[in-house]
Amino acid sequence: MALVQIEEAELLQQRGVIEQINKMLGHPEARKKVLEARKITDPSVVIPELDAAAPLNSALDEMRKELKAEREERAKQEAAREERERLAEFNAGLDRQRATLRSAGWTDEGLAEIQKHAQERGIPDLEVAAAHYEKLHPPAEPVSPNGSGSWGFDVQNPGTEDTFMTAMVNSKGDNEAALDREIRAALAETRGQARR
Repeated sequence: MALVQIEEAELLQQRGVIEQINKMLGHPEARKKVLEARKITDPSVVIPELDAAAPLNSALDEMRKELKAEREERAKQEAAREERERLAEFNAGLDRQRATLRSAGWTDEGLAEIQKHAQERGIPDLEVAAAHYEKLHPPAEPVSPNGSGSWGFDVQNPGTEDTFMTAMVNSKGDNEAALDREIRAALAETRGQARR
């Protein structure tokens, strides 16, 4: 064998490269990467460590993909279940609030107005929305009679005399005969007969 002469610097550089590759091949994680790099640069080279593990690695990769897909599907199902539960809880609370408002005297039309008001204002609680709605739309004041509050029962128009009212006031509402006469007169008037 013929000797090849190289410069000492080049020899030291080659020894350094060989030493580093040997160190990498001695480390389990680095060895795999060095062998994979070799296989990338020359796919025809036979590396038993990689070639024997290729089918196993392929099967493992397939299993990993399936597991990942299954986890994602379970996460979606869990999120959907939680959303259904939150929606059911919200609807149950909404039904309770509607029942409370109904028992407080709100009609279906009024509840529809309250729900519309709650949606427009972004109020999640119907009872709070009802209180706010009532504040913005206060109920009309009740009509009260003019005068001293007697509703005019004992006020007589000049020149007329109401015998029924006089009889009822004098008897404190216990005059059956006067009441009977008034009922008959009202029926006769309603039926188109002249009042006698």
